[in-house]
Amino acid sequence: MLKRFASTGINLVVLGVSVAIFLAAFFALNAIGAAQRPPTVEILSAARDLNIGDVITAEDVVARTVFQDDNAALYISADEVAGVVGGVAAQPIFSGQPIFRTTILAQAAEGTRLSAVLAKYPGYSLFPLPLDAMNLVAPDVESFLPGDLVGVTLVISSRPQQMTTPTAMPEFIIAGMEPTATPMPAEVEQTEALGRALPPLAKDLFPMGVRVISVQGLPAATQSADGSTADSSFSTMTQARMLMLLVPNASREVLSLALQQGDRLVVSLMARSDETPTAGFTYWDFEDLFQADRSEVLGGR
Repeated sequence: MLKRFASTGINLVVLGVSVAIFLAAFFALNAIGAAQRPPTVEILSAARDLNIGDVITAEDVVARTVFQDDNAALYISADEVAGVVGGVAAQPIFSGQPIFRTTILAQAAEGTRLSAVLAKYPGYSLFPLPLDAMNLVAPDVESFLPGDLVGVTLVISSRPQQMTTPTAMPEFIIAGMEPTATPMPAEVEQTEALGRALPPLAKDLFPMGVRVISVQGLPAATQSADGSTADSSFSTMTQARMLMLLVPNASREVLSLALQQGDRLVVSLMARSDETPTAGFTYWDFEDLFQADRSEVLGGR
């Protein structure tokens, strides 16, 4: 009996020593891991998708923990939430995305101030493009979202009539005048191409695309008696449908004249931009394209 108690006591001691060793090793490993782990910092992230021009509210941001690294200074610390609430989003921010300091503008004084977006884009203006213009062809207003990249193509069917003043051509050649140099074949081809750049023609005004900052005139959602939501047709009849575009200052006059004199102004959604300007497309280019395609098809038979 005594031997059994002694054996049980020895087993308990061994078990206690084993548990103590295990706990000591566990805490030691945790301490080593914590010492090697980089420090963390609390930053702000978006609680929902935010579009350009949205005014930030307290419900739009949440705090999250990230490891502190060289990029931590680009984020907004969680203790700066008071300075973020009331600010304006200068770029689209997706839900869960950390908020960069460059994506939030100063607090808006009265509601949503779209002009505050220009603080981050010197040399640009907000241009109102009316989708209800008679000469404008575009997808429905519901197809656009703030942050979309769109292109604007101008179509001109005829050239405005110009007033010409007849001038008399001299019937004699001035003595000593040097003969006109004969143009090279490449120069002749370029001259002919430029001479054919007359209406009808089409030209992309913004090959690089322009950003949609705000969409105005969207149907207002109304709630029915059963709790469902429906679009209100009355609001679309009283409010103009318009896109607020972020365009370079030098393009305001071009786009304004295109709205006034263009036979067609086509607005298209773009996936990516093209940094090079376009040569435009004329009727004669269409004839050349038609003849080239026809020759390729008929010649391949």
